[in-house]
Amino acid sequence: GAGGKSLALSATMENRGRLMSSDVDARKLKELRRRAKRAGAGNIQAVELTVESGAAWPKPFESILEKAARVLVDAPCSGVGALRRNPEARWRLNPTDLVRFPSLQAEISRKALELVAPGGRLIYATCSLLRAENEAVVEELLASRPDLEVISPIEVWGRARGEALVDESGRFLWTAPHKHGTDGFFAAVLRRKA
Repeated sequence: GAGGKSLALSATMENRGRLMSSDVDARKLKELRRRAKRAGAGNIQAVELTVESGAAWPKPFESILEKAARVLVDAPCSGVGALRRNPEARWRLNPTDLVRFPSLQAEISRKALELVAPGGRLIYATCSLLRAENEAVVEELLASRPDLEVISPIEVWGRARGEALVDESGRFLWTAPHKHGTDGFFAAVLRRKA
């Protein structure tokens, strides 16, 4: 995207370390570069990805294959979690999207796992509340990769912060407008076993 999450991560990292941000849309990356420069976020490197399925990683990513401590997949999704804020978006939804997105999300996540170091984490996130785009994608990843395990938000943030944001299973971050007063959001933290 245009860099909101990248800028927040850079600030959390206190502009240290290496933050590689990518998208398939060069215009969004141009905006990210502009915003990062204005914010003084010198640890962000914006890298354009290829749209084609099975494409090789761009050169900057080759050096971090199986070395990244954290990889965030902010997956393209239906966006139904943001309908409260953008109700007109429902008119842009197409029934085929609900079939297309889960397979695309799983494909992107499998590719992203190539970057995760043993002991590292993949964070899979959507602004959707649909099981097909969330839990089902994570279950598919877990079934295909026995070296993955789910880490509860409670383990990541502690009981006091995490308990209010987990789904009924306690395994995933889950927010909903009627419960949290926010957009609907889902995230799963998957650790690659060492």
